[in-house]
Amino acid sequence: MFITTLPIVFTYIHLFNALEAGLFLCAVFGLMYIYTPEPQKAWKEKTGQNWYLLLQSAWFGELTLWRAFWPFFLFINSILYYADYRIANITYTIASWKTVHGMVFLPIIWWTVSVWRCSRHTHYKINAVAARSLTVYLFIELMLRFFISSQFPNTLFDCRLLIMQYGDCL
Repeated sequence: MFITTLPIVFTYIHLFNALEAGLFLCAVFGLMYIYTPEPQKAWKEKTGQNWYLLLQSAWFGELTLWRAFWPFFLFINSILYYADYRIANITYTIASWKTVHGMVFLPIIWWTVSVWRCSRHTHYKINAVAARSLTVYLFIELMLRFFISSQFPNTLFDCRLLIMQYGDCL
């Protein structure tokens, strides 16, 4: 997360500087700390017998936080990193890159709801705060990606090699 977008923002766009970004992200973390409930002490996890029941348990907030948070967090970051890798090697077009982001949008919604509902099922409040903050940071990352791809496509894509999608780079 923020591997591609923040260097572009700091180097080329100058939308905000590193200090402002750090203060904003710390403020989001502080708000999450205030609004995150305390963990439940007496709680038993309901595990599913198959993938469907596991996903359903996560959606209803019946899993431990780490089981709802970590698998998808690693999955979505690997997808974003791979899409950026393909852009750097000029094997994705702008439309392909946006399609990848569109395909993962609904799973991101599922993940966010699951993490927020499961955040009471952890040992320490700071784990729930960090997980909730990272879900908000992911949406900030997606907004920055959309802003960069629509307003400053030349900073992310090599528009000289895009013959069919050249209109996207104007």
